[in-house]
Amino acid sequence: MQMPSEETGEPKLEETGQKPPRCRLGGRGGSPWGHGPVPERDRTLSPMHLPSLAFLWHRNPPLHAALLTGLLLTAACTTAWTEPSSEEQKPSDVSRLLPPGSTAVTLIFSDTLKSQTRVGPLFAKYGLHATLYVSSGRIGFGSGYLSLGDLRALAEAGHEVGSHTLDHEELEDLPPAEVRRQVCDDRVALMGLGFSVTSFSYPFSSDTPPVRQIVSDCAFNSASATGLIRNPTGCPNCPLAETLPPLDPFRIRAVTSIKADWTLENLQSLVLQAEGVGGGWIMLSFHQICEGCATYSISEAKLDAFLAWLAPRASRGTYVMTTHELVGGPVKPPIQSDGGVADAGPFDAGVPDAGSPDAGIPDGGPPGESLPLPNPSLETDSDEDNVPDCWKRQNPGASLGGWLRTSESRAGKWAQRARIGSGPPGERRLVVLQDSGACALAVTPGRSYRLSAWYKTDSQAGFVADYRTSTGNWVSWTTGPDLRLNATSYAHGTWTTPPLPADATHLSIGLALRAAGFLLMEDFALEALAPPP
Repeated sequence: MQMPSEETGEPKLEETGQKPPRCRLGGRGGSPWGHGPVPERDRTLSPMHLPSLAFLWHRNPPLHAALLTGLLLTAACTTAWTEPSSEEQKPSDVSRLLPPGSTAVTLIFSDTLKSQTRVGPLFAKYGLHATLYVSSGRIGFGSGYLSLGDLRALAEAGHEVGSHTLDHEELEDLPPAEVRRQVCDDRVALMGLGFSVTSFSYPFSSDTPPVRQIVSDCAFNSASATGLIRNPTGCPNCPLAETLPPLDPFRIRAVTSIKADWTLENLQSLVLQAEGVGGGWIMLSFHQICEGCATYSISEAKLDAFLAWLAPRASRGTYVMTTHELVGGPVKPPIQSDGGVADAGPFDAGVPDAGSPDAGIPDGGPPGESLPLPNPSLETDSDEDNVPDCWKRQNPGASLGGWLRTSESRAGKWAQRARIGSGPPGERRLVVLQDSGACALAVTPGRSYRLSAWYKTDSQAGFVADYRTSTGNWVSWTTGPDLRLNATSYAHGTWTTPPLPADATHLSIGLALRAAGFLLMEDFALEALAPPP
C-alpha cells in the first residue's frame, strides 16, 4: 500500500480562519430539497446520490427529474458562504418528495459480520443499496468480521455505512459517559476511516430517552430501533409501518431482526402490509448471510429471491432506499465523547528524521514480571489503516494536527507520530484497544504496573492508563507526569501506576501528546510489580 509523504492534517481554511463556502438556492436554503445550506464538499453528485437516482430514472422518471434538477442546481451554485440560521440547519427531508402513497423499504445489515460481503454482488444484480450498521471496534477484529477493505468496497459500491457503537454495547445499561464514548467515538472512528456517517442503530434496541439525546448530541441525523413494527412472529399492537417522515428521527421504528426460520412469504408480507395501509417506511434488519449458520441469519438464496421480488415493485410505488437517502441532512463534523471536534485529516507514512537514536537512561525501579503487550513495537498493521493492530488513536479535544505512521523508527520499520497544531487545547493519545481482553491486558487489583516506551517529543507528553471494570465499563484512570523533552533522538521513558482499584480486570496503557508539538513513539513494555508487603 503506497502512502503519501506529507502530513496534511491542518486544512488551509482553518489556518487562515476562513469558513468553508456554502451556497443558497432558494426556498429555505441551498439543499436540493429546499431545506438548508449545502457544504462545498456536497455540491457534486456523490456515490450516495447517484445509485438511487439511476434506479428511480427507470422506475419513476418524474421523481428522478425533481431530484436530479435540485442536485445539478446545487453543483452549479457559487454564492459566497453566509452563516445559516438554525431553521436552515434542519435535516433535509427527502422522503417528502416521494409520491403520495409510496412505500420506502430500507434493508439494514448490522454487527459488522464477514458474511455481509455478499451484500455487494447480490444487491448489484438489482441496482439496490443497503445500510450497514458498523461497530468500528469489530472492523478486522477476526475472520468473522468485515475488514476495512470489505467496508470500503461496499461504500464505493453505493452502500451506506452507519454506526452501531464501538463495541456493540447495550446502551441503556451503561453510565452516560460510557454511552457517549460508545456512540460519539464510533462515529469519530468511522469518519476517520473515510466514511460519511449520519445514521445510527441502537444495539439490542436500547433506545431510552437519555440515550436518544446522546445520539443526537453526537451529531447523528437519525437512529433506528428494531422490534417496533408488526411482524409475522409478534408485536401485534405495533404499527404496520413507520411514517414518512418518521415521527421521531432518533427512534425510527424497524421490524424485529430477521431469523433463519423466516420464509420468503414472511419477508414479502412486511412490504405488503405497508403498501396495504397506504404506504410508509419498512426497515428490515438482517445479520448473517448464510445457510442456517445462526439464529439471526438468512440464506443467500432466500435473500436473492426477496430482492428479485422487491426490485420491480418500484413500478407500484415501492422504493428501496438507504436510511440517509430518506432522512437526509448534512454530514456534521465528528464530535468526540468529551465534546471536542475530531481531526479527520488523512494519514501518511511520514518522512524519516536523520537524527541518531539514543539509548536513554532506564528507570532503576524494582524488577517486575514482564507482561505480553499486544503488538508492542507497533509494527503490525494487518488492515493497512495506518493504525497498529490492537492499538487505538484518540483525539480528545484536539482539532488541528494529525497522525501518521512513520518510518522514523528507532529499531524496527515503523513508529507512530502524533502532532497538535496551534489552537484549542486537546490531546492525541495512542492506547491499547479497550476491548474485553483480546487486546487489553488482564490485570490484578491492588498491584502497580510499570510502563515504558521509546519516544521523541518537543512538547508536553506522558503516559496514560485506563482500566476495565468487572461490569465491562472502561474507566479513564490516571496519567503520568510530563516526560523530559527530547526532540532530536529517542529517549526511554518509564512511569509506575498507582495500585489498581479493586474492581479493575483489564488495563489499557499508552502515550499522550498534551500540547502543541509532536510526539513520536514505539516499543512499549509493561511490567507487573510485586504487590506491597
